[in-house]
Amino acid sequence: MKQASVWGVVTVLALVVAVVVLNRGAGSSSQPGGGAVALPWERDLSSALARAGSENKIVMVDFYTDWCGWCRRFDQNTLSDSNVQRALERVVSVRLNAEKDGREAAERFRVDEYPTILFLDARGEEVGRISGYFEPGPFLAEIEDIIRKA
Repeated sequence: MKQASVWGVVTVLALVVAVVVLNRGAGSSSQPGGGAVALPWERDLSSALARAGSENKIVMVDFYTDWCGWCRRFDQNTLSDSNVQRALERVVSVRLNAEKDGREAAERFRVDEYPTILFLDARGEEVGRISGYFEPGPFLAEIEDIIRKA
């Protein structure tokens, strides 16, 4: 009987460790939108535009919502891709919740689906837009084209 209860304790401990490890990986996000993304996000559009002007770059605005599953998937699968992150070193990134801090900007740029990735010049004029979820390869092709034309 004692041997069975020892194995029961070991099994329970193994399950607890597995759950902790899995949750740590899934919940390690410090970014809004749910993904663990290592991009240097600006906190607001005006500071992103100012930085873009001083660095001669364009701005990438990631519009998301808290309820958007495709936004979380975009963060986890696409923005976390090393090739995508390397390409995005050439832009100033800002992330805006279209229903909270980014509501005015979302209305101004007529954002009505999520995720929407907007590219702006340093004056705040739109130079490109990617709407909806994209896997890393197709997203990379789109941003390369937008950056080249900007």
